[in-house]
Amino acid sequence: MKSVIALSLLSATALAQGDPCKTAHTDQASCDADKKTAGGCTWCKCGALPSACWTLANSKKLPPGVYQCDSAATAAVTKTQENAPKYTRIPFGRSVLSHCLHEIPSGSSHVSLSNGDTLVTPPNGISYTIPKCKSEHPVFRFEKPTAAAAAPPPAADVTNFGRPLPPDYDGWLQYTELNITDVDGKKGFDQFTSYMSVPDIPKEAAQQLFFFPGLQNIDWIPKVDPEPTESTPFDIIQPVLQYPGGFFGREWALKSWYVTINAGALYSSALTVKEGDQIFCNMTRTGENSFIVRGTVNSTGKSTEQSATNARLTNQPWAYSAVAECYGCDGCKTFPTKPIVFSENKLYESGNLFSIPGDKWNLNPKPAQAAECHEATTVATNGDATISFQ
Repeated sequence: MKSVIALSLLSATALAQGDPCKTAHTDQASCDADKKTAGGCTWCKCGALPSACWTLANSKKLPPGVYQCDSAATAAVTKTQENAPKYTRIPFGRSVLSHCLHEIPSGSSHVSLSNGDTLVTPPNGISYTIPKCKSEHPVFRFEKPTAAAAAPPPAADVTNFGRPLPPDYDGWLQYTELNITDVDGKKGFDQFTSYMSVPDIPKEAAQQLFFFPGLQNIDWIPKVDPEPTESTPFDIIQPVLQYPGGFFGREWALKSWYVTINAGALYSSALTVKEGDQIFCNMTRTGENSFIVRGTVNSTGKSTEQSATNARLTNQPWAYSAVAECYGCDGCKTFPTKPIVFSENKLYESGNLFSIPGDKWNLNPKPAQAAECHEATTVATNGDATISFQ
C-alpha cells in the first residue's frame, strides 16, 4: 500500500514540473476560469497537501484518493466512481468526505448559519457560502450506519456504531490534557497560546503526521473513545504542524484547522516551515461564540489563520498540548529523530491567566493502544511538554 502511495506521489511530482496551468495560476478562481490553456485548467485540492492548478489532462492522472479536482469532467469518469465515496484524512482521527473539505484563504472569517450552511468572508471582502455537506454517505467515515449497513466487525476491532476505524490510523500517540476544573476555572478557556518547535524531517513519510495543541468542547480522544453522536456534538480548533507538507518537496506545513459537522472541515492556506523554527500557536476568543485560530512562524512573522463563529464554540473547557497523531506511521523511520517541544503554554479565562504547574497536566490519560517509535512525553515543572522518539 505504501509503495503504491509513494509511486503516486512521485508521478504527481513529475507531472507538476511541466504543467502550464500550475505555472499560470496560483489561485482557485483564475484557474477554474481558464478554459484555454492546454485545453483548460482545474483546481485540485487535498486536506493535507497544498492545492494547485492542473491541466484537465494531468488532473486525470492524479491519485484520486489524494486530490479532489473542481472540474466535473475530471470527477465524472464513470458512474461507479461518481457513486463511490471519497474521504480525505484530517487531524483528530476522522476522514471527511473530500467534497466537504474546504481550504479557505488565510485571514478568512466564517459563520455557521441556522440552515447548516457556512458563510465565508475572505480578506478581499467578497463573501461566499459553503453549503451544508450533503451526501448519501456519512460526512465523516464513522457516523452511525444505515439499516442496510453491513454486520458489525469482530469485537476485537475498535468501532463506532459498528464502523471500524481506518486500518492506517494510529491515533493520538502522545498528548497532555487539562480541564478547566483542574485549575478551578468556571466555564471554559477563552485563550490558549504556546510555542511549538519544528523538528527534523522524518527519513520516510507516513501517510500523514500531525503535531498540535488544541481546544475542544468535549473530552474526546480518537480511537480510544466512542465516536461523538448528534446529542454529543464535537469540535476542535487547532494550529497544526503536518508532514508531508506537499507533493513538491520534503517539508513541514503549517495550517489552522476548524472542524464542523455541517460544512465538514475548514483549513487555512498552508505555510512552509523549516527545521529549527518555532511556531506561535494562538487560539483566542473574539466573541461569545467566536474564536480566531492562528499559527505564526517566528523566523518570518508570517501567519496562517481563520476566524470561526459557531454556537458550539461558546464553551471550550478541554485543552490539549503536545499532541502527536498519525495515519500510516511505520516505525521510527516515519518520525523525527529530534524531540518536539511545546513551551510557554498559557491558558486564560475572562482575561485571567491561570498558573499551571507541570503536574496539573494529565499525561496520556487514555493512552494509545500501541507505540510506534518508543514515543514518550515529559512535562517540566513549568508545564513545558516534550515529545521524544527513537
